[in-house]
Amino acid sequence: MLKKLATLLTASLLVICLTGAIKNLPDRGVKIISPKANDVVQAGNVSEIQWYADAEFGDFMTIEFSKDGGKSWDTVVKNVPNNGKYIWKVPNIDSAHCKIRVFFHDKPKFRGTSEMFSVK
Repeated sequence: MLKKLATLLTASLLVICLTGAIKNLPDRGVKIISPKANDVVQAGNVSEIQWYADAEFGDFMTIEFSKDGGKSWDTVVKNVPNNGKYIWKVPNIDSAHCKIRVFFHDKPKFRGTSEMFSVK
């Protein structure tokens, strides 16, 4: 009984470790074109997010926004066509630590993250 429990716990820890590792994979497969490093995007307005992505990984993307340099992420949109652009309603915030992340909806390990930009 103890041996079975130990095996089960070991397998569970392995799954938890592998899941965490996927979230921390480096960017690949998507290049963010806009916003660029040090851009200033006007709060409350619309702005175009642009990216280049290898179509072989999928037809639909998810876009996320971070106002704290990538510590936390909010979903902007899910299942947007992989056409390289999206018109985004910029949140009404003031932050110099913003990032955009775009990833393949069905294969999130293939993604790109922008450099730091500002929303003012």
